[in-house]
Amino acid sequence: MAGVAGEGIVFSSLQSLLRLQGQVRTLHLAKKHIRARHAGLHRSVHKGRGMDFAESRMYQPGDDIRTIDWRVTARSGRVHTKVFEEEREKPVLLWVDLRPSMFFATRGRFKSVLAAQIAALLLWKTLDDGDRIGGILQNGTHTEFKPSRSRSAALHLLRQLSDMTRPTVAEPSRSDLQASWTRLRRVTQPGSQLFILSDFRQVTPAALRQLAMIAQHSQLTLVEIHDPFEEKLPNNGSLRLTDGKRHLLLNLGLRLWRDRYSNRVAQAAKTLQEFSRSYRIPLVQLSTADSDNERLLKLSRGLR
Repeated sequence: MAGVAGEGIVFSSLQSLLRLQGQVRTLHLAKKHIRARHAGLHRSVHKGRGMDFAESRMYQPGDDIRTIDWRVTARSGRVHTKVFEEEREKPVLLWVDLRPSMFFATRGRFKSVLAAQIAALLLWKTLDDGDRIGGILQNGTHTEFKPSRSRSAALHLLRQLSDMTRPTVAEPSRSDLQASWTRLRRVTQPGSQLFILSDFRQVTPAALRQLAMIAQHSQLTLVEIHDPFEEKLPNNGSLRLTDGKRHLLLNLGLRLWRDRYSNRVAQAAKTLQEFSRSYRIPLVQLSTADSDNERLLKLSRGLR
């Protein structure tokens, strides 16, 4: 079972992530033409011998005579050969944000738990499609899993993901998104499909440029995770924040402070949305308060 505090889920057990395997049939992911190296279950723009006919073209020396298109040849009077679309394997990578800001929620579940659940859904869907799945877990350290179709490798990723969703009292660490996404860009093979699961807190233009470069040769999707409380603070009262060691008391009655916070949140949301539109990168926005059905519906719609 997942751990709970009050009515909020604060960590994901391995068993809870394993049970999500039963939901993959309701999750519909986009299938796009890709560039990849290995044979698999997805169409590639590479032309060659495969299962799906692509086009006919003029015969060239060295072409297999078994692929001659006799109908077009007879109609045109010139020898044509059939060209097929090859089926290609699509490596899938999950970049999961587990920085301190993800260990927060006022309802539903921690943002880190929601990220883990979405990652598990995408993992099971990828294996169900016959593709390789890998990932990078970012929590101040950079834990990397190479893409694999092995179930044991997938279970190892999920076990590590589960362990890293358990809140711990530790010294705060600075996680540089630019450095992590630079590393992600270097290990990503052309033709891969990537999912970035994050609250995108403290994202910088330099970090977003790394994602833009990844999107030039791979299919990239942003999954933004937030809690409703982060969007709009109450107009009065006080707010006590803690990381387990330090405590901070905020007076919500200070309008100037609330306005500055609201402006900062609005600007961050605008930056992410404009980046998504400019580079035609899908952006899926999920809330910790979403029900399981709402979560699946939003994810399916955003990935079509």
